[in-house]
Amino acid sequence: MGFLSAGGAFINQLGLSPWLVYSVAGFVFYLVLCSSLRFQRLNSMRRRFNYPDRESLSRMTNEDAQKIVHTVSVYEFPLLYDLALKYAIFKSYAIDQIGNLLNRVSDLSRPTEASKRYDDTSVLLTSYVTFAPGSDTLAHSIARTNFMHNPYLQSGKIKNEDMLYVLFDNMYEPVRFMKLYEWRELSDMEVAAFATVWRYLGDMLEIDFKAELGKDEWKDGIEFFDDMVIWAKDFQMKHLEPSPSITNLGETLRDLLLSAYPEFMRGPMNKILMVLVGERLRNVFGFDEPGMLESSFTYTFLLVRKFVLRYLTLPRIFPEQYISQPDAVTGRIQHYKWLKDPWYTPATFWSRWGPEAWFRRAFGLKIAGDGGDVMRPGGFLFEDIGPRNKMGKGVEETAHLARIAHTRVAAGGCPFALPRKS
Repeated sequence: MGFLSAGGAFINQLGLSPWLVYSVAGFVFYLVLCSSLRFQRLNSMRRRFNYPDRESLSRMTNEDAQKIVHTVSVYEFPLLYDLALKYAIFKSYAIDQIGNLLNRVSDLSRPTEASKRYDDTSVLLTSYVTFAPGSDTLAHSIARTNFMHNPYLQSGKIKNEDMLYVLFDNMYEPVRFMKLYEWRELSDMEVAAFATVWRYLGDMLEIDFKAELGKDEWKDGIEFFDDMVIWAKDFQMKHLEPSPSITNLGETLRDLLLSAYPEFMRGPMNKILMVLVGERLRNVFGFDEPGMLESSFTYTFLLVRKFVLRYLTLPRIFPEQYISQPDAVTGRIQHYKWLKDPWYTPATFWSRWGPEAWFRRAFGLKIAGDGGDVMRPGGFLFEDIGPRNKMGKGVEETAHLARIAHTRVAAGGCPFALPRKS
């Protein structure tokens, strides 16, 4: 009490308001707390997984890699991880042979059907990093992907290099987005984890790495990542070409992304989107060039966000939840981050009457439960994924492909552990 009294007397002598002094002290304490906790999760992962240096990354297991990537996606950088995947989808559609095929045969080019196909793609990509290697759920998510791709692969309409490029985009863009826009860039351990995850996913998707990269062995995930970057740059030089089909596909996807926002926000959000898309993709899709004001605002906002998260925000306590675990009885998986239409989203009291729901109602946006049973509010089975005319079809084929996918990955496997030469 004597110390507090003396402190109060000193403050009075300085002519300062006690509330001002206590507020400043509290703010300084908060800054120190934020700084001391900001890297706690990264340091915890380093201790838990024990990959202290570059040499140790060669022994990274599939299981460890999946856990690291999942932590990054739901705790550390959920917003920009999700945005990076959206950008990766956008970017892959700019490849001539991919975009032209999708415009001819895919529901993604049809405004009335694009919403479901986009959410289908989203839940598959989320499943890849949510469910552990060696799990039945991951095997079935991969199997459904293979089921939908196989007719086009067998006919030669989809090539091995197309599959590899899409894999590259989904591996590379989250790493690039974190480096450019987040409060910290990914560590070598995290980059190696992304590479490891997408390496074993590539094996499950039956992608032939050697046919495109000239080899199928690397000393660690970093080397694999770097080789993929070199290959992809050359691939983009050959195949990033504008065409009417790609313009149509790009406009449909852009309109779909903007439809998630209220009408009054779509103009400004389009300007921001055009900044983030970048000059090269804008030219391929035929999009308008953003003005200097929009570019300055976007990059200033991202810079301020980076500063606020780094120094003024405590780490996330609860994970961002994109999808649920399979229901123990039905096997259905619920989806919580839908774009335009509430596909596979449960109609709970909170999702229909919570603050976000009221906001959506006020601006004419859909809420969970809208659309009725067509939206599969109980969640999805993997046979629901795909065009409407294939929903519920291919169950036996998918089960067969899941058994094959299961044999291509082991949770404890180390995809970059080179065999010793005798």
